[in-house]
Amino acid sequence: MKKSALNFVVLLGMILLASCGGQIRLTETESIGKDAVKNSVCENDDIKVTYDMWGENGIMYFSLYNKTDKPMYIDWKRSVFIYNDWKNNYWVEKTTTESYLVPSGAGRNITYANKVSTVTAERVTFIPPKTYVSVPMTYVIFNNITQVNTATTGDNKASVLITDNLKMDKTATKVKIPSTTGKGNVNAYQKTYSSETTPARFRNFLTYSSNENFSTEKYIENEFIISKHTQMSTKNFFGKATKVKVTAKTFGAKSKAKVKVYDSPYRNGSSFYKTLIQVK
Repeated sequence: MKKSALNFVVLLGMILLASCGGQIRLTETESIGKDAVKNSVCENDDIKVTYDMWGENGIMYFSLYNKTDKPMYIDWKRSVFIYNDWKNNYWVEKTTTESYLVPSGAGRNITYANKVSTVTAERVTFIPPKTYVSVPMTYVIFNNITQVNTATTGDNKASVLITDNLKMDKTATKVKIPSTTGKGNVNAYQKTYSSETTPARFRNFLTYSSNENFSTEKYIENEFIISKHTQMSTKNFFGKATKVKVTAKTFGAKSKAKVKVYDSPYRNGSSFYKTLIQVK
C-alpha cells in the first residue's frame, strides 16, 4: 500500500477517534547502532533513507533517495525487516496473472483476442541518479493485541492487569504535560526504556550496489528501540481542530460536508501510537 493511501486511512481514523473519548499511548523510538537515524533520516554519501512510522501500531515505511550521479540497485531479497531478532522479508518470489483484450483489424472487421500476461514481483529495484523510490511492502511494527495477565492471590481472588495501559502499570509515572488545546498542563502517564529494558527492538537492513550484478555491494542498517511511552487523552493527542470543507463523490453524486482536521502536534516520522480501551 502506498504511503499516500496510508495517510488517508490514518487521517480518516484520526477524525473518527478524536470525536470520541478515551486514551491514546504515544510510542517514541530511539535510533541505536552505527548507522544513526536523526530526525527520521539516515544518510551516507550514496543513499538517504527517510522513515515515516506514524500510524496505529506503527508502520515500517521508508523511502530511498539515490544521492549519486550513477544508477543504484536495491536487492530486496537481501534486504529485510528484523523484529526482535526475527527476520521478515521485503521480497517474496511470486507471480500474478492478468488477462486483457488486444484489438485486431479495423472498422466493422475489428476483432478482439484474449491475452494473458504474467508479472513477477520485482526483486531488484533500479534507482536513477537523484531519484526517490519507496519500499515495496510495509510491516506493522507493534501488534494491536491487548495483553492481559491474570494472577490469583492467596484468597483465590483473581486480578487482571491490562499491561499496555499505563494507568494500570505500577511502574509507570504520572506526570504533567503541556496542553495542546489550551493553556496549562494535563495529566499523562509515562514509562521510559533503555536498550536492556525495551519491550521491542527492530532493524531495517538494506543491500544496494552501483552495479546491476552486485559485483560490489554495500549495506545500510538502522536499528531502533522503543524508548518511551506516553499515555494521554485523545483530545490532547490530536490537538486543536480546524473545520474544513470536504467534497465526496458517490455513484456520480457529489456531497459536501464539514469535518474537523486536527493539528497532530505529536506527529513524527520515528513515532507511532496505539488507541487503548477506556479505563476510568
